[in-house]
Amino acid sequence: MNALPSNSNIESWWRTYFKAAAFLLPPVTIWALSCVFVFPKLKTLWRDTGFMDSTMLGFIGVSDFFMRHGVLICLGVVALLCLLEWRKGVWPRYRRASVGTLVFLLNGAVLVLIFAMLCSALVVAAGLLPRR
Repeated sequence: MNALPSNSNIESWWRTYFKAAAFLLPPVTIWALSCVFVFPKLKTLWRDTGFMDSTMLGFIGVSDFFMRHGVLICLGVVALLCLLEWRKGVWPRYRRASVGTLVFLLNGAVLVLIFAMLCSALVVAAGLLPRR
């Protein structure tokens, strides 16, 4: 006789989303603070040193896009997750892996953003030094 597979290894929806929020809160807070306080100063340094090239304009464009439309993007992701939870299907089986991957990618994106800001600040700092 074949027994039906149990769903005991499937994590509850509230636990998955609570963990995701807990792991996303620090990097999103750091990203928001750096966009408000650090990024405008870095743009000023780029402008003053003449460091604005096509690479930096692309970097600024992507960052500005996410700063302007971040709330809409978050609402879209929440709406998608609500739709997936409402329709059920096979979503509960893949919920934990999907949400975990999304959180990992967002954390990685914040790290890359901060690393790019640091590297560009170091390059710009060389342009601020007095010439000998």
